[in-house]
Parts: sequence; structure tokens; C-alpha cells
Amino acid sequence: MNILDEGMNQLFRGQWLGKSDSGSRVIANINVDGDKILGRVSELETIEVNNIEHSFWLWSIFEGQLTSSSKVQGEIRIQSIHHIDGNELNREETAKLLEITDTELPEKSTFIGELINDKEFRINTNFKYQSHVERNESLKLIKTAKKSSTAPSKHMTWEEFKNFASSQNDDFLYRGQSKSWPLQTSFHRTGYADLVSYLDKEMKEFEHHINSISSHPYNVNNDNSLGALLNLAQHHGYPTPLLDWTKSPYVAAFFAFENVLTKDGKITIYTFDDKKWSNIAGKNANVRSPNIMVKTLELPGFNNPRVLPQQAITMYSNINDIESIIQNNEKQKGEFLQRITINASEAKKAMRDLHLMGLTWGSLFPGFDGICKQLKSRHFI
Repeated sequence: MNILDEGMNQLFRGQWLGKSDSGSRVIANINVDGDKILGRVSELETIEVNNIEHSFWLWSIFEGQLTSSSKVQGEIRIQSIHHIDGNELNREETAKLLEITDTELPEKSTFIGELINDKEFRINTNFKYQSHVERNESLKLIKTAKKSSTAPSKHMTWEEFKNFASSQNDDFLYRGQSKSWPLQTSFHRTGYADLVSYLDKEMKEFEHHINSISSHPYNVNNDNSLGALLNLAQHHGYPTPLLDWTKSPYVAAFFAFENVLTKDGKITIYTFDDKKWSNIAGKNANVRSPNIMVKTLELPGFNNPRVLPQQAITMYSNINDIESIIQNNEKQKGEFLQRITINASEAKKAMRDLHLMGLTWGSLFPGFDGICKQLKSRHFI
């Protein structure tokens, strides 16, 4: 097989998770460029000194060259060291950490990797240190791919859901889907995972095109402006590391039922305890950070008239499997995330009620797109 076989090469692309021989947690976000394998590796190191644990992230550049259809070799270069919360350590902080933990960073790290199948990637790494010591370490990486949600679910009729919705408080967020697909951002659904490359290349080009037609200039180097640009991109179908939620259970129901293609099956409405989750996860997101993030944000809505009528809240994540991160932090199953299912056969009745509430394509999507979708649903369905 030609090593430039595009189909085979693409199996390397994506987010891979695993643990090293020493027990360090590893996240590898890998991209493919011809016969080159590129990306970034986050490694969470924990070292105990005098019964005190010191945890920090090593963030490294991953560059390799295919040597066959399934094998690759190359180098891993440490780019920066970060606190457990993701904040980058400066030179003085780094020196102090290395001294306390008696840690020596490798001068050079080379690796040989083999793709066992589309879900397993094995890597053997050789580390060389200034002290002339060499160390080898093996790593097994797994690519997760859920086909459906694993959040606990409760089935309701449409009438039961309306009673449920009227009893909810403001702490919860909702997301409607025509099926119980797992929670995953549109960026990760493409199979891509390296967000830094995405920000430096794709979003730079997106910014250039949008600024040519927008009355509001965007700047991807400014966090506030980047958030607004990602929010705009999300609402117009461009892949982003964002996931749409709403403060309204009825808006979530609208999106779930409106996208139903058949009367068979069930629609899904997720409920998420945002207040409780934010108490442990926080509300600030640094997109250029190695640590795992699942955070809800209220992003600026410049040139985005859809945000307010949809009562939109955005979830940012740099992880492919959002549900597992949420569930791993639950003391009891369903503490943060649950699902409600309703028979898709109730779509006509539900949409009539929602239209009477003023929830239509026209109201939720101000402009030509909303008008056309609203009249399409009225005239042709």
C-alpha cells in the first residue's frame, strides 16, 4: 500500500487518550498533512515530594513522518509547562517546580508509533537528558467514539414535558436533538482535534473573510473578539469547539422536534445543571491550554441576532467525549447531566404548541433564513 494513501493516513487524525508507563495521563491531538503526522500532546505529571503531590501539564509539539501505511516516527518537543488549572508557568515558576520535584526535562525525545487499528495507537518514546541518561517509555492511546449518549434518561409524553418545563428553575440549561447522539462539538465531529492549529490557520482565514463583509471587525488574537467570532461561526454552520445550549426547555424542544425526519423513534432533550457544574469547572476558558475543559460561557453576540431569541448559552470544550468528563465528576449518576426522551410521533402536536408560544423559525432565526424555513415548514410539511 502506498504510504501516501489518503484514506489510511486519516485514521491517525483525531483525539487519542491514554496513560504512559509512569502513570501520566496523556492527550494527543493529531492532524495529518500528506505523509506527515502533526499535533500537540498534553501530559499530566504528578510527582509526590514529602507527602505533597505536585501536578503540572507538559505541553509538547508532536511531529512525525509516515514510514509505512500504519507506522510513523518523529520527535516530541516540550513547548511549555502549565499549572494544573492550565495557566502557563513563567521561567522562574518552571525552575522552582523542577527544583522542588527534582525533575529533569529531556533534551530530545524521539518516538516510533504504530497504528494497530482505527481505535488503537501505540507509541514507544526515547528520552535523552543533559545528564546523558536515556529512558524509554511505551504508551497505548485509544480513540473514543460513542455512537449514542450514556446520560441517564427518563421518558415523558409531551404533556408531561410541559409540566416538567414549567417547574424548572434558572440553574439548568437544555439542548434538543432529534436523536440521542452523544454530546460533541461540531469541530470534534469533523474528526479534527488540534485546536491551536485550528485557531492559527482556519480561524485566521475565517476572520479575514468575515471582516470583509462585517461592520464589526473581529480579532482572533483578542479573547473577547475570538469568542464573538466563534459564536457567530457556530450559529452559521461553521465547525467550532462550541456546543449550543439554551436557558429555555421549550426552545430546546423546538430544535429537537423541528429536525425530526420520521415519526418513529424518540427525540432527546438534555438537561444540565449549569450552576452546580460551574461551581467546580469555573466560567473562564483559555483556548490555548493543555488541560481538559468543559465550560459554559455567555459569549458576545456581535452581528448575531439569533443569540437573544434563542436564549443561547455556549459550552466550550477541547475534549471529544464531553459526557465522560461530566460523568467522571458526578458523585451520583445524573447529578449534572440527564436526558428526557419523547416519542417523535408527538412532533405535530408539540410544534403546534410551540408555535402558539411564539417559537418559530422566524422568531428564533431573524432574517431571510428564518422566514424561508418557517414558511417551508408551514407550506410543504
